[in-house]
Amino acid sequence: MKPSVIELVTYQLKSGVNVQQLAETHEGVHEFLKEQPGFIYRSLSQDESGQWFDIVYWQDIATAKSAGDAFMAAPAGQALGALADMDSVVMRHMVAEAEMMGDCEGSA
Repeated sequence: MKPSVIELVTYQLKSGVNVQQLAETHEGVHEFLKEQPGFIYRSLSQDESGQWFDIVYWQDIATAKSAGDAFMAAPAGQALGALADMDSVVMRHMVAEAEMMGDCEGSA
């Protein structure tokens, strides 16, 4: 099995933008991602400093980059981009060296 590709996007929200505004973009982003070939999984988190971590797993680098290009032109990408401080955005792609998923049946 080929290792997946991890897309890690870090960013800060623009001054005056709140978490509820960001939450309003989730459905559109998720719908966009579900339509993309090679999409596996996404999570979004924030650390104590206010930095956001958008982590997306892809089947390979080609699908990751293709989706990234399409996302910037899509309404979901434009909505999210309007909230992010674009000077703070950093996107990285990495090949997973090791992967393991736990048993999720008992999770809440």
